[in-house]
Formats: sequence, structure tokens, C-alpha cells
Amino acid sequence: MIRAYHHYLKTGGAQVPAFSGPKTRRSQRVQAKQRASLVFDLARKPKRLPCLVLDSSKEGFRLRVSFPLKRGQKVEIVLEDEPLNSVRCSVVWVGKPKSEHEGEVGVETL
Repeated sequence: MIRAYHHYLKTGGAQVPAFSGPKTRRSQRVQAKQRASLVFDLARKPKRLPCLVLDSSKEGFRLRVSFPLKRGQKVEIVLEDEPLNSVRCSVVWVGKPKSEHEGEVGVETL
């Protein structure tokens, strides 16, 4: 399912690097700009909040969010155009306040 999901994002974006990450990047990022939702557990209650998929790769996604997430937190991404499909991920980085990546998170597919 992850491969199909990545293909879906790939068809809507350009085949150019979208984020200047480490030189050891395992695969190319694809710009997406797709509306989505993040589903996560908040005090043992599932919560679904909107986000924006900025780009994707085979290993994960870079998202813009307006709510706090923590490194290691498990989430599910649901694209607005594919509400019946989701991808389980783990938060691997959170943009630092007052940096160019404030409000962004990086998630890795599980």
C-alpha cells in the first residue's frame, strides 16, 4: 500500500528535489502540496487534524502542521483525495521554532 500511496503523490508532483536534506538521502523527494489529515492518539482519544503534504519520498513525508507533534510519535496520514487509505508513520523530526522549517515535521513510513 505504501508504494501505491507514494505513486499517487508522485503523479501530482514534479520530479525535482523539494527539500535540501542530507547528502546521504536514500531516495529523491517529490513535491506534493496535497491536503491531508493526520490521525494520532491524544490522551487515549484518536484525533484527526488537517495538514499539508509538502513532499514525499519512498521512506516518508514532509508535512506542514499547525499543532504540536513529538519525535517518535506514531501517526497516520490520510490524503483528502484518498480518504479510505492511510499510511502509518513515525515522526522523525520537528522543525525548530523561528527556523525556516517551523511548523513542519518529517515522518517516516512504518
